[in-house]
Order: sequence, then C-alpha cells, then structure tokens
Amino acid sequence: MNILGVEFEAKTLNYVLLVCEEKKNEVKEANRLKLTDTRSKDSLRAFQSAVTTLITGTKPDLIAIKDKPESGQMRAGAAALKMEGILLAAAPCEVEFISGRRINACEDGAGLRAYHQPAFKAALAAFGKQAT
Repeated sequence: MNILGVEFEAKTLNYVLLVCEEKKNEVKEANRLKLTDTRSKDSLRAFQSAVTTLITGTKPDLIAIKDKPESGQMRAGAAALKMEGILLAAAPCEVEFISGRRINACEDGAGLRAYHQPAFKAALAAFGKQAT
C-alpha cells in the first residue's frame, strides 16, 4: 500500500511517500512543493500541475493529511487552504485527515529532515489505522 503523507506549512506542501507491507514500512520519497504566490493564477496552475505530477508519480492508495484547524488561534492560512483544495480536487483515492494528537503519538522517521516528520507521521498513523 502506498500512503502519501502530507503537511502544509506556510506556502509549502511537505510530503512523504510511505510504502507499507504487512507490518513493515519504507520511505520511498520525501520532498516539498512550493506555492509561490497565492493570488496569481499562473502560480496556482503551476502548483496544480506539480500536484498532478506528484500523484501520477507516487500512485497513492491513501493520502494522509495533517489536520489544520480552519478557525481559532492556530487556524490554517490562506495558502494552506488553497493547497489543500488543489490536492483534494486531484486526489484519485481516499483522503484521511490525521489529528495532531495521533501525529504526536508516532515516532520520528529515521533519516528524514525535521520538516518532513509531520508528513511521515501522518502517513504512519494512517497505516496504523489501516493495519488494525
């Protein structure tokens, strides 16, 4: 099973592709996509094209997104909401939002940069739910 873990941070989509078999998992890819300008049609289309390329290349069976509140003190910004909308519209599979509590319960991924950890943990938490 290919699980694409995603976290939105400012104008960046951080992702980790986790390939899972039975109780084993392996990171196959980790990278980031940037949205350069949230009010530019060309930037949004370029980001949309990058997301389509990502999904085509990784062929996820499930997309696990670190949940961001839409209101309150720690609400997601405009860029995160736009990136999330583009990803949801392009998703060819089920999408699951993973709470911060579930992400915090996961261990860090070895060899991954700090900014990839939340995406890795989102994928890992989704895999844990699928395995049970």
